[in-house]
Amino acid sequence: MQKLLTKGIGHKEFKETDIGKIPEVWEVKKLGDVLEMCQYGLSTKLSDIGKYPIVKMDNIENGEVILKNAKRIDLDEKTFNNFKLKSGDILFNRTNSYELVGRTGIFLSEKDCVFASYLIRLRVKSECIYSSFLTYLLIHFNSEIRKLASRAVSQANINATNLQKFLIKTPPLQEQIKISEINLFFDKKLSLQKTKKQKLEKIKHGLMNDLLTGKKRVNVAS
Repeated sequence: MQKLLTKGIGHKEFKETDIGKIPEVWEVKKLGDVLEMCQYGLSTKLSDIGKYPIVKMDNIENGEVILKNAKRIDLDEKTFNNFKLKSGDILFNRTNSYELVGRTGIFLSEKDCVFASYLIRLRVKSECIYSSFLTYLLIHFNSEIRKLASRAVSQANINATNLQKFLIKTPPLQEQIKISEINLFFDKKLSLQKTKKQKLEKIKHGLMNDLLTGKKRVNVAS
């Protein structure tokens, strides 16, 4: 990711910019310049029942929005339409501990969902940036983005105004898509390996339990 998001694919000519060396054909833009929408989420009481799932900051895992165990909410039609998530929307956690503020995930579902307070919805201008690419970019440069945060006793906050001023490296759109596809391939490979590791650990734990309780015995040669 470091190589792809800073040097791109197959470039030989580079230029110096305010945020470091980048390929000659890339541009540096403010995040706000590539966004169609930058919107705070709903601040309202949540429930286990209701018409619509509502995404909270703990529904963001490994760069994606996971709807498992999502809270629910009832809304009038106007409010729902104003906060309805669209596939490709990016959710940015604006308030959390300093270590977790800025957690980012992309929404890839077609379900009718809305999003809660402490999240900012980023909807891209599709003619200049690819949603998946921007998601990878925000995740990879999270330590730089956190420098925008204001700190309180136990929390940090990044407001939408400051976030939109963050400078990003923007390759041509087709290169953004290729970079995203490469990252997605390795994400899937990594996910499969993690699943395999978890299964092996479960088998090991079961075997250890059987050995320690005497359900299975080991023949030791004399």
